[in-house]
Parts: sequence; structure tokens; C-alpha cells
Amino acid sequence: MNDPRAHLVIFHHAGGNAAALRTFAKSFPSDFNIILMEMPGRGRRRQEPLLFEADKVIQDFFPRIPAEDPIVFIGHSLGAYIAYLMASYCRTRDPYRNISLVAISNLPIHCRQYFPSLDLSDISQQQLLQFAELAGQLPDWLKQNERLMRQFLQVFAADLSVANSINTEQEAPLVNTPILVIYGKDDPLLPSPPYRWQECTQDTFQMIGIPGEHFILNQHETDISGMITRFIDKHYCMG
Repeated sequence: MNDPRAHLVIFHHAGGNAAALRTFAKSFPSDFNIILMEMPGRGRRRQEPLLFEADKVIQDFFPRIPAEDPIVFIGHSLGAYIAYLMASYCRTRDPYRNISLVAISNLPIHCRQYFPSLDLSDISQQQLLQFAELAGQLPDWLKQNERLMRQFLQVFAADLSVANSINTEQEAPLVNTPILVIYGKDDPLLPSPPYRWQECTQDTFQMIGIPGEHFILNQHETDISGMITRFIDKHYCMG
């Protein structure tokens, strides 16, 4: 690829951390500058307090975003919404920069699920566990460790609170920002193909469905990185 190098800024799923994305990140060509973002309160940032509001997440991540050259925001599950917020925020600050968005495994941001009870009461915990189980996010080792399960639920609830806090202005359609949507055809959290993502941009839109459930990055990381690379090449991101 030609210079300037595109930055690929990747955001993890709710309850997850940057480590979950390392194999996926390694599947991209070396031409890209890969940046794995991690929300506070987990992984290498476990000593930092959790965040519960979208505005605070934006303010936390923005100083870590490279200020120049083409940039592609990539997010899986909740990360798709964080990527959207960052693409929108960066666009308002630079109307002419090459910015693209890749949303993986989630409903369109303006059609997102709302979580009414995140107070970690017994009822709320049970609902969170059911949702995480449906997504395929609860391995046996986690279920069998009460302390780790409690920590996971705290992080998971905080992350879903961030999704709840997204406002109408933040979900407004993106300007001059192509969107690629990739989803698993058997994703239990997507009752139908998420076509309405096309309402989220005034630019080019492409959607690809592949075999798999919610965590398609675990099974198809090379295929997905190839789809993203071709999308970037096609849509002038290398400028």
C-alpha cells in the first residue's frame, strides 16, 4: 500500500478487553498501524475506574487517536458503537480527513437494545448472565469462579450503561464516512440482517453476512481482516 499509512483503531466488545482482539489485529497486513483500544476498568487499565457514560468514553479515547492520516474505526459488538462515536467525534473536528467505519456483530446504533436494569441486584445479575450466555460470552471457567464472575458482571453492566447513555445527537448519520457492516448469519442477538446500518451514513454502505454466531472474530479473523482491507482499498481510505 502507498503512504500515508492508515490507522486501524479497534474497539472490543462489552465485558471484554483489548487482549481479545490481538489475534484479529495480527491478521492485518503490516502496512497498517494497528491500535487496540481498551476501556478503563479491565485488562491493562484494570486499576482505573469504570466509565458509564458515552461522553466520558469519547473524552477518554480521543487523546489516544492519531491526529493525521487516514483512519478506520473498527468495533465488535459494543465496540461498534464506540467506533461510531469516535468516527463522528473526529469528523466534527476534521471535515476533510479520510475516516471509515467498520461495525461488526451489532444492531444499528439507532436501533440498539436498551438495558433497563443494570444495578447488579439479583434480578439484574440474572438478566445480564442470560444475555451474556445468549451471546456465547460465558466460558465454563468463568462460570465456576465466583470472584471473576462478579468482576465480569461489574464491567459488563458498566459497558452496557455506556450504550444506554448514547444520545440522539451522537447517533446522527455520519457524514463523508463509508461504513462496512459484517455480521454472523447465526448471531442470536441479531434477529434479522442489520440493514438499517445503511441509515447511519450519507456515504457508501456495504454489508456482508458470514457463517457464524456473535463472536465471529474468534472463527473468521483472517477472512474478516481481508474483507476490511478490500473495503479500505476500494473506498479511497489510503487517499
